[in-house]
Amino acid sequence: MAMTIILAVIIIISYINQNAITVKANISDASDEGIYEICQAFNELRAKAFKDPDRIREVTPVAMDIDIYDEENDEIITQTRDVCTIRMGNHEMHYIMEVIGDPDEYGNYPLYIALHGGGGGPAEINNEQWLEMADYYKRSVKSGIYVAVRGIEDVWNTHFLDESYAMYDRLIEDMYLLKRAEPNKVYLLGFSAGGDGVYAIAPRMADRFAAVNMSSGHPNGVSLLNTSNLPFEIQVGIRDFYSEDAIRSIRGAEYEAVLNSYSKKYGCKYPHRILVHVPEGHNYNDFVDNGGDSVVLSYPELFAKRAIKEDWVHKFLDLYESIGYEPDISNLSYGDDDEFNSALLDYVANDLKMELDYDIDCNAVNYVSQYLRSAFPETFVWDLSTRAPGRDDTAFYWLSADFDVNEGVIKAHYDAKTNTVELQTDGKVNGEIKVLATPFIMDLSKPLTIITPDTEMTVDLKIDKDIIAKAVAQTQDPYLSWTDEIPISLD
Repeated sequence: MAMTIILAVIIIISYINQNAITVKANISDASDEGIYEICQAFNELRAKAFKDPDRIREVTPVAMDIDIYDEENDEIITQTRDVCTIRMGNHEMHYIMEVIGDPDEYGNYPLYIALHGGGGGPAEINNEQWLEMADYYKRSVKSGIYVAVRGIEDVWNTHFLDESYAMYDRLIEDMYLLKRAEPNKVYLLGFSAGGDGVYAIAPRMADRFAAVNMSSGHPNGVSLLNTSNLPFEIQVGIRDFYSEDAIRSIRGAEYEAVLNSYSKKYGCKYPHRILVHVPEGHNYNDFVDNGGDSVVLSYPELFAKRAIKEDWVHKFLDLYESIGYEPDISNLSYGDDDEFNSALLDYVANDLKMELDYDIDCNAVNYVSQYLRSAFPETFVWDLSTRAPGRDDTAFYWLSADFDVNEGVIKAHYDAKTNTVELQTDGKVNGEIKVLATPFIMDLSKPLTIITPDTEMTVDLKIDKDIIAKAVAQTQDPYLSWTDEIPISLD
């Protein structure tokens, strides 16, 4: 047995090094053995993937003729691009993939998933936005796999239809298994309708990403409670209201107070950065190293409070009209006039007396790239009402629940010193959950104590190869897999 453990540790260390992750060293021989068995199961899955014709097809580009709208000449033109396709049910998810630069010393790449603007409207306009996104953030990627995803339908929620989520899982898993993507360096970025997508996808799949950037989108009422360990950047232009109801700029800025309140209430990090660009509207520089020419509000939370209370949208429209333009909210959001921009910058700084920060690097790729995923956090929050039932994966970090368990909020905490899990609930949880024994942080050689609002129990943990096989098949991610599962009732 001792020789088996030594061999396991060698393989574990090699595997972990190849995937650039730090785990707690020397938890126990049992935990090392658990990691080894997970790695073995994942390697078997990878070997099968290389023999799976469907998976190979999904990552193989095929020439495709794409009709796009040429706004300059007001005509439809056709471009031919190499496109990969994932098919599930009646839907297809097309994506353009490019491998950029050199891999890390272990042969792995970060993965950048980019979502285009557009949404509801003709396919040719969405196609044009998609092809633009194929280059948009890519110019800032030094090394990585850059994937520009085409929305699966030409509707306002093009990136987050129910059918989309399982396809994002499949895309990410294909990149792990076949293209050497680093599981702990998966980043999601989106602009406009793509920003809407980031707002929707990130909290429902927070355990998949290392960091995300949302630019110029609308949250549509989504809760970000599940992003307790996910660095989340929100970028908006100060005059990007879109409509009096949408008020995209204010909705984005409001998350400064919201995320801080979550952090205070639940004692979790909720890492974030909110950038309100001045004097920009819908479009601004978030895609290249800007050389210090971006100006943002120092206090987004103050902007959100004052802009609502003092009706800034109409103040901006009055200023817009004084320059000689029709006071239209759409033009206010999407227009670009140097004279008005100069007047608005002066108005915000001097009349409204808002503090500004200058020389800010607003590059979305630079922001997300500084982070590694927290795949097995000691503390996290799970809002069971914010999930994607279309997925096969029912787990969230080291808890799981069937999709009909869709009410209540759980704060989960693991104490390494006592090998104890504590589950606190906020609201009624309407069904059974499972605690998943992850050997990356839990000591499998000791009994695990589980404390809930109503009970306390102690269980011996096991390394069950059938459970491991199920976990690896479900998540297709070694770091999100487990060796044992303990059902718990919280209702």
